[in-house]
Amino acid sequence: MNTYYNHFAYGEDLARRLRAISHTDTDQHFYRATEAEELQDLIAHLSSVHGMILVAIDGHNSDFKWANSDSLMERSQYFFLVLQQTVSGDTDTVFAAQQECTGVARQIIARIMNDAHDPKVKPLHFIDAGSFTLRGVGPVGDNFYGSILGFNRVVGMNYQINTAMWHE
Repeated sequence: MNTYYNHFAYGEDLARRLRAISHTDTDQHFYRATEAEELQDLIAHLSSVHGMILVAIDGHNSDFKWANSDSLMERSQYFFLVLQQTVSGDTDTVFAAQQECTGVARQIIARIMNDAHDPKVKPLHFIDAGSFTLRGVGPVGDNFYGSILGFNRVVGMNYQINTAMWHE
């Protein structure tokens, strides 16, 4: 079974399909990052960023556990930032942005859960449905506020030695 998940490709697809974000090739509202503190793609395009945006974060972070099974389980961590630009010094726009972004983040959770049960989206079958977290975030960049959505995928890890990677 295919267990590979491309968080950036999935995130871009979400950004194109979500009406509130409406990412296109000519009007970009989707960005990638390796960590929440390292928003490389967003910072590089900050002067052209507007409206609501989605940032997919994949730092290749995992936890491992041996949960009374016959397999080592890898629990990979992924995040989406849903952000909206606010007016500097206007707290009402901050609260409104966080509320709207939280609503969009909840729809992303709904889409992930629906896709996890779709046989055509096999890598999402491994979503840990109990791992979703949702927190407020901001300011990011130039007065962007919103929500950060986290979740995990759990897959068995093959821990056989690859002899090509080792000196004898």
